[in-house]
This record gives sequence, C-alpha cells and structure tokens, in this order.
Amino acid sequence: MLAIVTSWTDGEGLPSDVRATATWDELREMEKSGLVTLVSHTHALHKQLALDPQGDRNGIAGYRLYLNGRYESEEEYHRRLENDMAAVQTQFRKQFGHPSRAMVWPYGIYSGASIQAARDHGMKATFLLDGGVNDPTLHDQIYAKRMIITSDTDVKRLQKLMTKDHDTWDSKPLRMAQIDLDNLIDPDAKVLKRRILDLTEQLQASKIQLVALQAFADPDGDGNVDKVYFYNKEVPVAADVFNTVALNLQQQGFTVVAWLPTLTYQPFIAKDGSNAVQAPKGKGGWYRRLSPFDTQSLDKVKALYRDLGRYTSADGVLLQDDLYLNDFEDQSSYGKAAYTRAFGEPFPAKMTKAQQARWTKLKTRQLDTVAGEMLAAFKESRPNAITLRDIYDAAVTEPESETWFAQNYQDCLKSYDYTVVMAYPQMDKEDNPTAFLKQVAKGVKAAGGNTKTIVKIQTYDWDKEKWLDGKTFRDELQTLKKAGIRNRGTYPQSFVKWSD
Repeated sequence: MLAIVTSWTDGEGLPSDVRATATWDELREMEKSGLVTLVSHTHALHKQLALDPQGDRNGIAGYRLYLNGRYESEEEYHRRLENDMAAVQTQFRKQFGHPSRAMVWPYGIYSGASIQAARDHGMKATFLLDGGVNDPTLHDQIYAKRMIITSDTDVKRLQKLMTKDHDTWDSKPLRMAQIDLDNLIDPDAKVLKRRILDLTEQLQASKIQLVALQAFADPDGDGNVDKVYFYNKEVPVAADVFNTVALNLQQQGFTVVAWLPTLTYQPFIAKDGSNAVQAPKGKGGWYRRLSPFDTQSLDKVKALYRDLGRYTSADGVLLQDDLYLNDFEDQSSYGKAAYTRAFGEPFPAKMTKAQQARWTKLKTRQLDTVAGEMLAAFKESRPNAITLRDIYDAAVTEPESETWFAQNYQDCLKSYDYTVVMAYPQMDKEDNPTAFLKQVAKGVKAAGGNTKTIVKIQTYDWDKEKWLDGKTFRDELQTLKKAGIRNRGTYPQSFVKWSD
C-alpha cells in the first residue's frame, strides 16, 4: 500500500527535505501491476504549523491552528478538513479512476473530526502511528496501528512486531510523574524553555514514561480552580502555556496527560453557593465543589473538557481527586432532589443504615457518570484518549470507605485505563509507611487491579513543609516494587532519581 500526498505529486508545497516524488504516470504503472494499492496521505495536510501563541508546532490534521493572533474556529477547522478530503478524492478519481479507500495520517496525528471527515469521503480505514498489532475489528480498521521501520529488520525483530504486546505507550511497567505547572512556568520565554529542558533531562534520568501535567492554575494549592492553562471559552486563562510544555515533552517521547479537576470550578458556583456540595456545618469536605447532581453547571465543565481536547495536544486526562462525596454530602437542593427521584421519598433528616447504603451507591454512580461525561467530551477530539482517575487509598484498603468517599475501586478498574491510588503515608500520618504501602499493595493485588493501577506516593511532606529525603523516597518505591506493584508514580515531581 502506497500512501501519497496528492498536492506533492502535483508539485505543490513540496517540503525542502522531500526529494522528487513519483509522477502520476509512475503511480498508475505501479497500481496497474496489481502489486500496489494507492491510498491517501492527505492532499495538503502533511505539514506542521503553530498551535498556540508561542508558535509550538505539530501536525495540522489533528489540531486547530493558531493563526493571525487567534485560534481557528470550529467551522474553519472542519472546512479545512472537508476541503482536503474532497481534493484527495477528486484527484484520485481523475488520475486513477477510483477514490482512495484509506487514509494514512501524516505523523500519525488525527482527531475525531479528521477521522469523521475521512469516513464521510468514503475511506474505510485510517492508519495511525501506534505500536501493537491490529485485531480484525472495525475499531482497528478505523484506528489501524502502524510503525515506522527505520532500519533493516531481522527475523527476531519481525517476530516481536507480530506479537500483541510491544512498543505501545504502556507495554512496559509505568513510571509516572505528576507535575505542577504552577511551579514551572515563567513569563520570560527563555526561562521557561530552560526549565523545560531541565525537566526533560530529569524525567529521562528517572526513566519516566508518563507525565500528568497540571492543566489548571492553583498557586495557593487549595485545589479550588479559578483559571486554567489552556485556551477555552468557559473560564479565564492564567497563561496559555500547557501546550508549550506538553508538546516539548511529547517530542522527547513522553506520554502526557492533562491533570484536571471535575467539580472545583469556582466561576461556575453560584454566588449564594446553592449549586455547591453541601453538608451540615463542620461536616463538609476539603474542596469547594459543584454538586455532581447539578447537570446545568456541569454542562459548562463538559464544555471545558471539550476545549481541552480541541486546543491541547494532551494524550489523555487524569481526573483529580475532587470526585468524591463524604458521608454527610451532598445535601444541596440538587442532591436532595436526586435522592427523591431515585427512591420516591423525601431526603431524610437522619438516615437509617439501609438509606445510607443506597444513597452511597447513588452518589458513587453519579460521580462515575459525571467522570464519564467529561471524558467523553474530551474524546470527541481525542477518540483514543488515555483515561486515569485519582482515588484515595482507603478505597483499596477499606472497601467500606465507599460510604466516606463514594469511590469504588472495582468500578474504577472497569471504567478507566488506569486507576491512580494516592498512597500518601505522611499525609495520612501513618506511623509505619512500609506497612501502610504493603497494605495498599495487598489490596491492589487482591482486587486483581495490578495491571490497571498506578500506586502514587508523595515526595513532599505538606505538614512539615519539606521534601522527603532521598532515602525515604527510594525506600517507599522499593517497598512497592518488592510487594509486586507494577506501575508506580510520584507527586509532586521532586527530581529525585528512581532507584530502578
């Protein structure tokens, strides 16, 4: 199968690093042999242009461009895709007498919109640049994996390429670093560039593959969000720099997910607090959150996640730990109405055990539903997005804690690519961190969650306001490793090297 950029064949826009292409006559001769199938590599989308105000570039088939001081509108982006696909098929019918049956995406970069445009123009398959093998399914036809072979391939390497588990982003045990963009950014572009270079070197030295990069501004560290670090139409932008850091890391081979809250958006909370999570005085949680039962306000959050997919290069999303409700929450009018709709009775002033149990299950399901809706909005642009969710360690070690947090570990294992367990012994004031981490590991393995769980430890003691010393850090990582935990992470990024 030979994929051609039709404008290059016409001699238009040929990049300086691309030598002469085959002529139309030569292409027709190849296809006539019966040995070659001709398909599309787009008409004129094989290029990289600016995606943000800093001029960071990437393949244009999968992203809205930043041109003339503004972002490309949805209408402009869809029209650009539509025009390109139409030009492809016009040329194919003219030159070969048939349409292209497949699209091979330049650089392997695509979006939900570009996939749809290709299918609307009759293409039955599209090819990405992901590791792994293709199964005989419609999904793997539309999102077909392919790899670049850069040198001669011997039989042993070919055998590996024909197996299922190879060269995917998570085919090896994961090492994740969660990074505060608050502490990285600087208004001076040169300083920011130097910090990104330093960060890259430190992550490489620690053999990190997965980076959870803060996409919201939280300089005071309370988790309550007023601004974000990416262009959107819903909340103020502190600085449009998420893409700058993410693209630089991705170009060095890191997988980057956007770390983002779901409920703590202060601009969406009413002045009287009526749509915020409510509880009796002194019984509320530590975040100020939107009620997960207020669907109207959550539509705004959903739009924010949609813009995250449209205007950033994030490979996926890590949902912050604000997706919880304690045993006294949510007593807002929205929560009480949801209780009445579900159970056909008024919200009780004092719950029986049976009422508390079914109320807990309803809250858990609602938080899961909200999370799913946010991720679905992001996936409109990034259909194969990586999904992760932070949960508390008690959800793993004490299943009865679902009453306290409305988090269910087994449900999370089914719903996300990875569940991130926050195992923070210093924050939890554990006297014996080693025993605590072993207990977490035991719970993960007992639930059958080892392959789909990342156990994350803290590197900073917030109570004592100091970094953990290197020995403590490495001892905790080794404890998890010896306990058989496959995937491990740290927060915040301390730049202490991993021991393994």
